[in-house]
Amino acid sequence: MLRATLRSLLARKLRLLLASFAILLGVSFVSGAFVLTDSLSNVFQQLFTSINKGTAVTVQSSSALEEEFGEEEREPIRQAVADRVARVDGVAEVLPQIGGQATLVLPNGKALVKRGPPVLVVGLKPESPQSSLTIKRGVMPRGPTQVALDTQTAAKQHIKVGAKVGVIGKGPRRTMTVVGLLGTKDGASRGGATILGVDQATAQRLLDKAGAYNELSLAADPGVTNAQLRDRVAKVLPKGIEAVTVEQTVAKESASLKEDLGFFNTFLLAFAGISLFVGAFLIFNTFSMLVAQRTRELALMRALGASRGQITRSVVVEAVVVGMVSSLAGFVLGIGLAVGLGGVLRAFGIELPEGDTVVRLRTFVVCLLVGVVITVLAAFIPARRASKVSPVQAMRESGPAEDRSLLRRTLIGSVILAVGAGCLIVGLGDTALSDGSLQLVGLGAALSFIGVTTLSPLFARPVAGLLGWPFARLGAPGRLGRGNAMRSPRRTSATAAALMIGLALVAMVSTLGQSVKESLRATVASTLGADYVLNSGFMPFSPAVAEAVKGTPGLAAVVPVRAGQAKIGEAGISYLQGIDPSGLQQVIKVTVLHGDLQALTRGGIAVSEKDAKKLGLKVGKQVPVTWARTGTHPLEVVAVYKDNNFVGGYLVSDKTFDQNVTNKDLVGVAIKAKSGTPPAQSRAALEKALSDYPNIDILDQAELIAEQDNEIDNLLNAVTGLLVLSVLIAILGIINTLALSVVERTRELGLLRAVGLQRRQVRWMILSESVVIAVYGAILGILIGLAFGWAMVSALRDEGITEFAVPVSRLLIVLAVGALGGVLAALLPARRAARMDVLQAIATT
Repeated sequence: MLRATLRSLLARKLRLLLASFAILLGVSFVSGAFVLTDSLSNVFQQLFTSINKGTAVTVQSSSALEEEFGEEEREPIRQAVADRVARVDGVAEVLPQIGGQATLVLPNGKALVKRGPPVLVVGLKPESPQSSLTIKRGVMPRGPTQVALDTQTAAKQHIKVGAKVGVIGKGPRRTMTVVGLLGTKDGASRGGATILGVDQATAQRLLDKAGAYNELSLAADPGVTNAQLRDRVAKVLPKGIEAVTVEQTVAKESASLKEDLGFFNTFLLAFAGISLFVGAFLIFNTFSMLVAQRTRELALMRALGASRGQITRSVVVEAVVVGMVSSLAGFVLGIGLAVGLGGVLRAFGIELPEGDTVVRLRTFVVCLLVGVVITVLAAFIPARRASKVSPVQAMRESGPAEDRSLLRRTLIGSVILAVGAGCLIVGLGDTALSDGSLQLVGLGAALSFIGVTTLSPLFARPVAGLLGWPFARLGAPGRLGRGNAMRSPRRTSATAAALMIGLALVAMVSTLGQSVKESLRATVASTLGADYVLNSGFMPFSPAVAEAVKGTPGLAAVVPVRAGQAKIGEAGISYLQGIDPSGLQQVIKVTVLHGDLQALTRGGIAVSEKDAKKLGLKVGKQVPVTWARTGTHPLEVVAVYKDNNFVGGYLVSDKTFDQNVTNKDLVGVAIKAKSGTPPAQSRAALEKALSDYPNIDILDQAELIAEQDNEIDNLLNAVTGLLVLSVLIAILGIINTLALSVVERTRELGLLRAVGLQRRQVRWMILSESVVIAVYGAILGILIGLAFGWAMVSALRDEGITEFAVPVSRLLIVLAVGALGGVLAALLPARRAARMDVLQAIATT
């Protein structure tokens, strides 16, 4: 039986190769996701090791919030603390660490804008054995006008020693001379970050931390353990400052890294899952058709004594072999794909750190299991169907039976679709979108696709007839192609299902993206009163920017906007904004429902209507607010305002914000021009005032919308690019189905040729059938994508996505892609059918 199975495999190499290619692509994405995230993890682990080499204990300010901004909100360490720690028995060295984010202005006058690893100013002390940086070329920077640049950035930006660059820290641009190129002492990667090395005094001036440091790194004397040194140092530290061992520091950094990369890995694996899900449809369809075509062969095997179990195992063995070969090839391809994924992300402006490629045994095992299990599961139903072939069927022609009642299919499909829709409703109803709800949404989407696929044969015949009507009007080949698509609604639906899934996801993402853009336009029109907004992309920037434009002729209001995190009542960690109440209403239209926003100057907090209801807050009520730097303080609710996407859920005055937050960087500046001032005049005045800040963009309302549209389009294009993989697999499915259909209809095609059908007419017949199937799948996909998009927009309404918009142009492109996919899929099967020998075809039984 095993020999018969292997011979069967070898006899159908091309057909199974097309099916296995789908699993190969899906598995390669799994492999690529793991390899990429493992490689990134390795880069950062090397970075942690390099940075903490020689350090035993770190002295830092404690933080009341251990969340995203917790580290940035630690109070600086003063020199007096460093002097006190240096006198502790067992401390071999105290290395003050000073650093922070900045902007590098290139020699051409343009700011280096990056998405990914940051630009960091670092105070250098290379003589310390704990320092991980050293000069690779040139000299060590000394004084306020000298800087050293990391070798990687220097090479990418073609900056040489002696070049003039600008550095923007907490004040205006400083022109500095590159006197050296930096690298790590041990050759470890710096995680892709741009490093600007200066002496420690210059770093303190650039970052506005005169006489203070981020933290202190302590080396231990021989014989003193890290824990012993920590305990000794802790005894002399003032309140609010703590000592932690290097093991604790690395563990925390590793946990944070694992969480960040876990999300990235999940994001990539989601696309791998989509590809494998689509591939499973292709495997199922392929094995179903192969079993149907082998009816006589399997019946003869039954007549010769093969049991039902042996027949089932025979088909399953074929699936195992296909799965193993596909998984092994996908694993190897995924290693190369990991490099390609990094390149794709960089093409969209997302910089990833470079390092060695890491391939773990876990990746190999997971790829093998995933590929084999999915292939076997997809082939199991056809295998069971094969075992039910009775010996008497050996006397019949092969071919699928289409006379079975659709009643059971209708009931099963309806139940699956209902369960899937229920999962989607429950999952999308969780506005927090936790891991559990996201998994429920994914399960609901998968079940919905299966349910629609199960039900689609009910209307496949009439829809295929309608879509094929234009082809039928063009002559006999078109009528035959239309008839072939209508003849087997189950096969047509199963073939179209794979394309339906891929294009449905593209349509859903496009609909969601268009809805986000329309919601943004509506929000700007209804709530933004500012004529200009200053920002620096995704990067915060110095408060000096606001000071630079204040007093500029032609401006009525300049309102800086700060953003941070705090724990507000029982709401947990939340974002809040600090803003000048006196100028707020001039730049943002805030509808006050209760209270008075001007009362924020007395130190209270204003809350949006949604959050006030959630926390049960009213004007005059006290709410505890926990800040990372200053701890918990009660604030009086002085106003409740209508939900507003520009100001978020919570507002405090800029004075209250600065009293409790260490990092006073701005996220934006809203500007209102004086009435009657020509826009060209006010913009020119702003550009002159900001000449020392090339990192700042001046955007009017139209430009702000255009910038946000561009960001959304970039994300849409990146996601769509990843979903193209599933569309490619779907096209392979159509090729496979048509190829198997040509084999199944060999005699029929021979007879058609014998009665006068020409080769070009055979090609046209196959082409028309393929396009009908593809367009059918595309239409189903667009309709389902619109439904999913509407559901997503409805679920995210409280998050500010208030407008449902249909991206007509994108959906027409999706439909055209489906039709084009049908044309491409038909090329090989049509060519094979047209070249078929007429006499041999007629003689086929």
